[in-house]
Amino acid sequence: MKAISHGVLIFNVDAQLLLCHATGSPYWDIPKGGGTRTETGRQTAVRETFEECGLRVAPDDLLPLGCFAYRPGKDLQLYAVLTSGLDAQACTCHSQFVDRFGRQRPEMDAYRWTGFDEIAPWCAKSLVAVLTRGLSLKAVLGQLRTLERRHRDIDPAQDPQGAVGQESKARPAPRAADSFRLGDVR
Repeated sequence: MKAISHGVLIFNVDAQLLLCHATGSPYWDIPKGGGTRTETGRQTAVRETFEECGLRVAPDDLLPLGCFAYRPGKDLQLYAVLTSGLDAQACTCHSQFVDRFGRQRPEMDAYRWTGFDEIAPWCAKSLVAVLTRGLSLKAVLGQLRTLERRHRDIDPAQDPQGAVGQESKARPAPRAADSFRLGDVR
């Protein structure tokens, strides 16, 4: 049975994807990692996003994208969220590892917004294959924007008279502007 890594594609309104530099590696990555026995995939993705980027996102704000072949022994379960106004340089990694010299190092040491057509030179081939052939980043961004508009149109908080009716019970769309915030830096 293959291992599964759970990750989040963080989009901004300028059609860019947040990438995180993996410390000690030539590659940039997305926040992702393996889960514990007690976590759901969404919970793992949320935890990894906080640990590797310092960002908090609610599990229900994640748009599930599916499970993709990633490496010979590992698949990649992906989720997506849309944000605006997030400064990549404000991200910070809360998880550490011990490098080959015995030093404690952050898993991720830099962050950047990257255009969809600029991903290949930054990421490992296995991630590039998922992001460019396994799914369409433009289509995912389109879905996120549509869901955000629908949420805005049926948000009960914006309809105090209750005129929206039954549709107001629809699951909120990913709205990173409401749910994303930089975690407490200690």
